[in-house]
Amino acid sequence: MKLRPGPVAALVLLAGLGGWAYVKDYRGADDRRKAEESKDKVFRFERGDLTAIVLAGKNGPLRLEKRGEEWALAQPIAVAADKEAVEGIVSSLEMARVERRLGPSSDLTTYALDPPSASVGIETKSGAPQTLALGDQAPLGGAWYALVDGKDGKEVAVVGAAAGELAGRDLLALRDKSLLAFDPWKVVGVTLERGRDTVTLQKPEAGWKLQQPVEAPADGPAVTDLLSALERARATKFEVEKAGEADLKARGFLPPAARVTILQEGWDTAKTIEFGAAATDGGRLARAVGKDAIVSLLPEFWSKLTAPAADFRRKDVLGVGQYRIRSVSASRDGGPALVLTKGAESTWNASGLTQGPVKYDSVDLLLRRLSDVKAVGFDDRPADVVRQSLSVKPPLDLVLEEEPDTEGGTPRRQHLSFGPIGKGARVVVRDFAWNPHFIVDGGAVAQVYQSLEDIPKEAAAAASAKPAAAPPAADGTPPVAEPPAAPPSN
Repeated sequence: MKLRPGPVAALVLLAGLGGWAYVKDYRGADDRRKAEESKDKVFRFERGDLTAIVLAGKNGPLRLEKRGEEWALAQPIAVAADKEAVEGIVSSLEMARVERRLGPSSDLTTYALDPPSASVGIETKSGAPQTLALGDQAPLGGAWYALVDGKDGKEVAVVGAAAGELAGRDLLALRDKSLLAFDPWKVVGVTLERGRDTVTLQKPEAGWKLQQPVEAPADGPAVTDLLSALERARATKFEVEKAGEADLKARGFLPPAARVTILQEGWDTAKTIEFGAAATDGGRLARAVGKDAIVSLLPEFWSKLTAPAADFRRKDVLGVGQYRIRSVSASRDGGPALVLTKGAESTWNASGLTQGPVKYDSVDLLLRRLSDVKAVGFDDRPADVVRQSLSVKPPLDLVLEEEPDTEGGTPRRQHLSFGPIGKGARVVVRDFAWNPHFIVDGGAVAQVYQSLEDIPKEAAAAASAKPAAAPPAADGTPPVAEPPAAPPSN
């Protein structure tokens, strides 16, 4: 059926009018909503236009200025500002609302507004500065009396706590209290100096290692825990703003009680923190070398900083990722190796000593038992005879290989050898990548031996249970399966 142009045009026009009316109504409602929201705002500004914030109250005038993308204190001293504190102030300025207007008043002293007891002001890239004069706190609701613009000039109003509490901020709350800005996950070198004791840690691609007092694998989580504690350290008090030699000597910095030097990716030079005497408030005095101030810190990090070097050593004998291992080769007393290889969909197969499929849970148990083997001590200067005995026909020789990080990449491997169970049921373990030897509990090693006895039996049983395939025909064609026998007739 052919449509006439008149009705079609009418439908198109009607649809267009409906869409226009919807958009107009939507935009109108949006404009009304924005107008309603801004009607009782104390301050009108766009966040990106802010250039300065001025707080005046019992703590004196505090002036914050935005320089580029960063905020800094300009008054009473020029120092970096606390990012979180400034973010909270800007949010409070945006939320500040006039809750109730009381109108003009001839007696502003009733509200502590003549003169005002405090004020909050802002400056923007465009427009005149805006200032809110504050008086006493209102009796209910945590609100404050203030002078705001009205129809006939200034009038008394009640503003929310978000605006009133701003003037109570002090210098300590607004200034940057961090000791040293760094990212614990990007640190590649740490040196701890505690008197005559020095601990040096480095982070090559393979993970953290202890460089001094002995070269050995390090405990990555312990190092990260220390770095995170130092990064979170915040000043509770600024003891001295510009410390001279006399200040450093009087507060235990000549020489310091401890020193930490940190190198991060992308830094040209390392940065150092020094720690002095205990503070009067129970904290610890500290200073970042290159900065003038001496601060007091809460002492939570101190036990980590002064921990013995052994606390930063890796105790796990297993040095590759437990859940990333793709092959295990285990040889007992110099005999043929049992080789376990991970297949598709987490399947495992045995070869070498015995052949056959192996259950995922059996290999997982072996790897979990390996991960339970932990150092109870270390032999940092093993005798040559001990090293030799762990190289030739040890009770257990183990090679583990990880899946590579990238396709075609080089996989990480770990070569371990276990000695016999000795005095006190202890076992010496050699990691061929390091000179020191692990001293481990023999009971944990016995559990590993148990898995290495169970897995070959399981693989052999699975292989024997699988029916043998018929040989191919003389012409190379595959065998034809025999049809099932017919059931006996009655």
